[in-house]
Amino acid sequence: MDRTGCVSAFLRIGGGGGGVGVGGPLLFLLFLQLPSLQLSVGTTTMTLGPADHWRPQRFGGSVVGDRDERLQDNEIVEDHRAKPSVPLAPVEPLFDYAASLYMEKMVRRWAPLIWLAPDEQFLPGSVTDFLNHVTPKPRSLPGDVQQHSKVPMGPDSQSWFLVTKSEVEQLLENTTSILYGQNPNTTTVPIYAHVTQCGRKNFHVSYWLFFPFSQGKPICTLDMGVLGPLPLPVFNNRCFGTLKEFGSHVGDWEHMSLMFNGYDEPEEMYVSVHDAGAFYRFDRNRRKFVFNRQEVRKGFLQKPKFPEVVHLTDEGNHPVLFAAKGSHGLWTAPGKHKYVRIPRLYDDSGYGFPWKTWLKVDVLNSSKKLPIWMQYYGKWGNQHSKCHPLSKMGLQICQFTDGPTGIPMKPHDFQCQNSTN
Repeated sequence: MDRTGCVSAFLRIGGGGGGVGVGGPLLFLLFLQLPSLQLSVGTTTMTLGPADHWRPQRFGGSVVGDRDERLQDNEIVEDHRAKPSVPLAPVEPLFDYAASLYMEKMVRRWAPLIWLAPDEQFLPGSVTDFLNHVTPKPRSLPGDVQQHSKVPMGPDSQSWFLVTKSEVEQLLENTTSILYGQNPNTTTVPIYAHVTQCGRKNFHVSYWLFFPFSQGKPICTLDMGVLGPLPLPVFNNRCFGTLKEFGSHVGDWEHMSLMFNGYDEPEEMYVSVHDAGAFYRFDRNRRKFVFNRQEVRKGFLQKPKFPEVVHLTDEGNHPVLFAAKGSHGLWTAPGKHKYVRIPRLYDDSGYGFPWKTWLKVDVLNSSKKLPIWMQYYGKWGNQHSKCHPLSKMGLQICQFTDGPTGIPMKPHDFQCQNSTN
């Protein structure tokens, strides 16, 4: 989840849930790690029926659902002439049926157990359901989004947003709206397993969790009128101004990855949290994942501390992970986790209720026809709004930030290795 730059300039979470703001100089220092906004207008389009404009129910076809809802062999892809801004996964050869069955068996066997945080409001959801409640809108074209009859796919869609049909504030007031997701203990919620096959028993898989909404961090502010909110320090966990949330956004993709290299156990695991992540090696004797190294993908002030081991479930081979409250970043142990040094930003995770992701795994594999939404390269959510006046200088400091990009735009955590398997 990509919100650090938006909230880290203001926030320090205390033990009681309050925040400590920081001053102006540090505010500009933290802005250095913010990504610049990309603007591009594509030309490749998909023409829909005159009365359809855009059919979310078809765009959101599920891998395990009706095959007529999937991207057809001669559809969309043949219209592409421009190259995407990021490399696509290599075209994989077709493997025999037994190899495919083995891969899917391992993918389900090792799918994670996700503990959602206590009192978590914003639960996971289905991509198909989400697409029924949004409509596409290009960044550069204001106005009524319902008038658009052409929806680009592939690289031409990078400047587009999937915007909620109702106002975000209105949806947040209704706890049954699409933004609140579904309880995986009462409804089977899918996890999306994106597989890259390297050999008969050699592959890596990224398990993608989708949440319709990601909650920002509360900060203590003083309203300065045209100058915008001024961050205030918190004393004894009390805010003497107004608490406002910064960094919320519609749409949230979180993931962890496994590398299989010829054995029935994974060789390595990657766990992603915010703009950082950790690699763990699997210890077959101890039946645990052991910390190996970590990385920071973006933001020089990020320095999370990862636990030394990741445990498996008592029954089965499922890594046990913990989704942070609101932000849903994945941690390998419960507790309070600092992930930014200055100011100190924390995630809280714990034993709320479990999500057994292996009960519904949608496998996205190059040997199968992928759902059409895998050809969408734009943002999975609304464009930023309610921004600080400093945002006019190109700095996105907003109560609601841009939605994230989807699976096709994410880099792989592992690469194929030489293997005879």
